[in-house]
Amino acid sequence: MLQNKRLLKETLILVLIGILISSISCSKAYKSISINDSPLTTKEKMEDFEYTYNIIKENYPFLEVNKRLHGVDWLANKDEYIERIKNTRTDDEFIEELSNIMRELNNGHTHVVQKEHFKWYYKVYSQNKFLLNRPWFKVFNDKKVLARYDYLGQEESTEEFGYFGNTDPAFEMDIILPDEVAYLKIHSMDGNRVEEDGKEIRRFYEEIKDYEKLIIDIRGNTGGSDYYWQENVISPLAKKSITVSNYLFIRGDYGNPFYRSRGIKLKPISHLDQDILKKMPEEVERNFQRYWKVTKTIKPKDPIDFRGKIYLLVDYRVYSSSESFAAFCKDSGFATLVGETTGGDGIGIDPLFFSLPNSGIVIRFSSMMALNGDFTINEEVKTIPHIEVNATPIKDYRYDKAIQYVVNEN
Repeated sequence: MLQNKRLLKETLILVLIGILISSISCSKAYKSISINDSPLTTKEKMEDFEYTYNIIKENYPFLEVNKRLHGVDWLANKDEYIERIKNTRTDDEFIEELSNIMRELNNGHTHVVQKEHFKWYYKVYSQNKFLLNRPWFKVFNDKKVLARYDYLGQEESTEEFGYFGNTDPAFEMDIILPDEVAYLKIHSMDGNRVEEDGKEIRRFYEEIKDYEKLIIDIRGNTGGSDYYWQENVISPLAKKSITVSNYLFIRGDYGNPFYRSRGIKLKPISHLDQDILKKMPEEVERNFQRYWKVTKTIKPKDPIDFRGKIYLLVDYRVYSSSESFAAFCKDSGFATLVGETTGGDGIGIDPLFFSLPNSGIVIRFSSMMALNGDFTINEEVKTIPHIEVNATPIKDYRYDKAIQYVVNEN
């Protein structure tokens, strides 16, 4: 039992940290990636694109969602993508065009890994690289990949640079109305600051435990590690164990070694109870082969005995592990959600990676389609708040509509 608990803790600390702040990696402009080899030929570029296309065709879970939300039939655009690849003259142009093509999948976890972020990924997945992270590290430690990204694999601590260079506290706190309304802003779910931030957050809880309302604001928070919110929000404030279950669905076989390394045992769709299957989107049975039912239980840890009401402020930028937090709060009833519909794709494990055979370029992609508690697709429907109001953050709390809703709510 102790060994299982230790393994679970390692999984949460060292693995869920890999659910990264994906909007940063997708929004930055392309930066040149060099390789100490001759330029790619057109044939090599086409082989790499075909490899990418087939991985996505066989394994990517949101092809139908992309059609419905964005009107993009990615697979049907193959001929167009081929022409765009053929028209690239240099390696840099090829990588940039491939990045553009991947962006048409419209998923924040799915993109070409840029050079300025490679070091961060490498260091995260070098932790526990012979057990939980082995398949991830294998992708990054490939000789061709290391050459492409001009990286020697130096042994440095991830603590030196936090999430893509940030080492500041991931939160701030304030009192909006003395003895009535307290405020906790969490900027990111920074897996490197769980313990350090947790001490200060716990002191804050102790100071405001007799308040009527606690606002937890994650607007603009694009993710990090689930362990951050589990340890620093749920466990100290929970009065009893809280359990939430979700169904996740998988296509193809590429992810098998990744799932095995995390101890995930997939079951065929045919094993689903038919009454439950009827509640799910039609594409589950049509397009997916296997599923995983994940049950997350968070227990109180030295609970604060906060007796007031908890509100969670959300907006469209809430994504990845922040989305996981929002979905958990709504499905469990832990907090009342106020603001705008979130960004989605936060339930599951780390996105997967693959490298291209000729160029050594690494591509990241989301591999699981998760359902909300009401059996809607999280990536499509996201998490809809209980109270929908303008969620634009304003520094002066008097003019922040989401905060003022909570202040004035009876």
